[in-house]
Amino acid sequence: MSFDVKTAFLHAKLDYLIYAKQIPGFPEANPHTGLHLRVALYGLCQFAYKFYIFLLKLLICLRLFHSELDHSVFIGHWTSPPHPSISMPSSGKSLILIIPIHVDDSLIVTNTTPLYNWFINQLTPDLEIMDTGPVSMYLRNRITRDRANWKLWISQKPLLVDLLQIWNMLDCMPSNILLSQSPHKLPTAPPNSIPDVCDDEITINYQHLVGSLTYLAICTCPNIAYIAMALSQFNANPTHAHLLMAKGVLRYLAGTLEYDLEYATPISSIPPTVTPFSQGCALTDADWASDKND
Repeated sequence: MSFDVKTAFLHAKLDYLIYAKQIPGFPEANPHTGLHLRVALYGLCQFAYKFYIFLLKLLICLRLFHSELDHSVFIGHWTSPPHPSISMPSSGKSLILIIPIHVDDSLIVTNTTPLYNWFINQLTPDLEIMDTGPVSMYLRNRITRDRANWKLWISQKPLLVDLLQIWNMLDCMPSNILLSQSPHKLPTAPPNSIPDVCDDEITINYQHLVGSLTYLAICTCPNIAYIAMALSQFNANPTHAHLLMAKGVLRYLAGTLEYDLEYATPISSIPPTVTPFSQGCALTDADWASDKND
């Protein structure tokens, strides 16, 4: 399930003085009159933080707490119903509510629908909530479910298609090779290898592309995690060769547009299997090998 908070930041009150010039189109009688901001207006450096603090107080009152690993993920756990309208799960387990929040967009994971409805109703007096129901797209992540078989798939194909269109590579020849050589030892790029990007625009285009690749690696494409990290080491001063390598990653992704990240049956329901060490199991350690630029 998911929900969206309308005009989210305007709910957060400012507890210190901030003054602003008059808004164009809404002049006061006295042209020298200043405006006193009372809410976290969009555009302020601290607006997202003020809204987070406001939301944090609301969720704490509902007996939720944030994860110590990620303060934007809130968790609720009840061994007895927080409201008479909510019944305990038939499985005998506790009531669970997990809420990852990105600015004003949120997901809700729970094991009972009445708990979700209660939570939304509790927020309504303080926030203007738009209940968007079962989620199919969140932060450019497409979510597909097969509830009968306990499976879920996450894909970022829409974002990948947009990236390929931006770089005029939607009809490019896909590549099966993600990394053909070390980004630390790239040869000089051929002349006019990237004619549509001026020399003084290499850095900004490179940073935008590597940022997109990093986001893909974090969400649904862990197979490009290393190359995204390696390319990001040259964000300050990339060359044409580095931009060509980054575009090469797009060629690889063009061949994996239909790949999804699959979450299958819960691990707890799968009988554990153990492979004895004597049957060929091995351990590896990178040991900071990438520092040698090999």
